[in-house]
Amino acid sequence: METLLQQLANLPDASGVYLMKNRRGEIIYVGKATSLKKRVNSYFQGRDAAPKTQALVSQIAHIDYLPTCSAKEALLLEFELIKRFRPRYNVMYRDDKSYPYLKLMLGEKYPRLLLARIAHRGAARKRDRARYYGPYPDGSHLRRVLYFIRKYFPLRVCKKEKLPGKVCFYYHLKRCAAPCIGEIGTADYAKIVREVDLFLKNKHQSLLEYLEGQMREYSRELKYEQARRVFQEKEVISHLLERIRFRRVDPAQLLKATLDKLPQEQILPVLKRELNLPTVPRTIEAFDISNISGTNAVGSMVTFVDGSPAKNLYRRFRIRTISGVDDYAMLREVIRRRYTKVLKENQPRPDLILIDGGKGHLAQGIKELNKLGLTSIPVASIAKKEEHIFRPGRETPIVLDQRSPALQLVRHIRDEAHRFAINYHRLLRKKAVRN
Repeated sequence: METLLQQLANLPDASGVYLMKNRRGEIIYVGKATSLKKRVNSYFQGRDAAPKTQALVSQIAHIDYLPTCSAKEALLLEFELIKRFRPRYNVMYRDDKSYPYLKLMLGEKYPRLLLARIAHRGAARKRDRARYYGPYPDGSHLRRVLYFIRKYFPLRVCKKEKLPGKVCFYYHLKRCAAPCIGEIGTADYAKIVREVDLFLKNKHQSLLEYLEGQMREYSRELKYEQARRVFQEKEVISHLLERIRFRRVDPAQLLKATLDKLPQEQILPVLKRELNLPTVPRTIEAFDISNISGTNAVGSMVTFVDGSPAKNLYRRFRIRTISGVDDYAMLREVIRRRYTKVLKENQPRPDLILIDGGKGHLAQGIKELNKLGLTSIPVASIAKKEEHIFRPGRETPIVLDQRSPALQLVRHIRDEAHRFAINYHRLLRKKAVRN
């Protein structure tokens, strides 16, 4: 294994994000840099560093880095990683603050485009039927985007949802279509909204094709003024695209690609914190039941070690004592058979048992473990539909952000247990048909 000095020497002179970890492998600080080599080495060069920096450096045992294509990508990736891992020494971005987004109020009769700072886009979208674009970490870039939209796409800029009774200054500047006085109907206004949506999604070729179609439609209807506006808009956008190469960075995709590069064991401390486990769950055993109307019923157990599947430790169970459809009883049989053998052969016990199911499945699993005297092993279950996680002693489920690396790992383990059970069930059905 590389020493810390060797890691510092091998850092590239390129933009990216660095992750500082302690001796337990926990991420304690995430930072960004235009030059990873210069920025990370600077932590170890100054004797007059602030007390917080000195405390951080004293805890560093290992440094990982993730190169990015640009400083902007590094900025977005740093923000997303801090939100997900909540490192101890990162103060900014750990609360609900975020970079600004543009928010298109689709729930309104005449939608407006607003600035918004949000923590959970999914929940906000359900409440107000809005569409969000961003984030925009660069304030000057955001101002340019807003200026361009307000200049060439005449959306209303009223501060309230209710339309005023008279036109505003933007109407006289020809930057508002003035639905307040009936200058434009909902159908034509919806076309402008569609244009803005395509522009903000960076679907510029689709936008140009859409404008071309609008221009032909207005010409057929002898609406020459509208056709002229669309023609001018198309010319401006075409000219702009010739001069500027747009590149949209999707933070969600950027984060997914990053998490795919990270060793899975780095996510385990996050899972420990999110599920309130006594130790980091380095060994996880997950169970699932598969049957069709009670026939050829089987159970599966998959084992993950340090966040990765250990397929040599997978086990499958043909249900022996249960007839008919009774998932609870089948789960109890599988749990009983598995951990009776663990006790008999003095095998290592897992750090976490994960059950595919809801609160009822969790209760059945705990009931069987209690009979065996295995009350110290943490147990959790994950429901299929909402993907809520249940833990004993809690009335309400644990609801993790859909982009949480902890939820992604739990989901992956659950899906692997389900896949393994389904494959065994299909195998038994094929054998039954041949016989």
